[in-house]
Amino acid sequence: MSFLFEKVDRELNEEELRTLNEYNNGYANTIGMVITACSPECVTAHIDVGPQHLQPAGIVNGGVYAGLAETVGSVAAMATAGRPAVGMNNNTDLLRSVRDGRIEASARPVHVGRRTHLWRIEMHHEGKLVALTNLKLLVP
Repeated sequence: MSFLFEKVDRELNEEELRTLNEYNNGYANTIGMVITACSPECVTAHIDVGPQHLQPAGIVNGGVYAGLAETVGSVAAMATAGRPAVGMNNNTDLLRSVRDGRIEASARPVHVGRRTHLWRIEMHHEGKLVALTNLKLLVP
């Protein structure tokens, strides 16, 4: 379990991913996020849309996309830096409505500095881009 607080220099295996998902018991658990891959180049995760994700109009609430992106991006920054990261700016563009199914998120680095990171998180539903986030993080 030591990899949770150390810099990741390779893709995590299935057992490590299972442990990472068990550790992620806060907000990620609340929205049903499952991390599916974690490496220094990319972190991927998904949620299965349920009634708890929907706004009154019956589509996924925009905050779900922003929260999913921030969570995946924070995991990515932590894996890359080997220490916790906190959000400084979350700019999420909502591009397409989703009512059900699976939303898949991929976080890739744009800039990895000593104290700040910028990650681009793309969220897809049925192969179509539905939301895009630029997430700036402080890595203290």
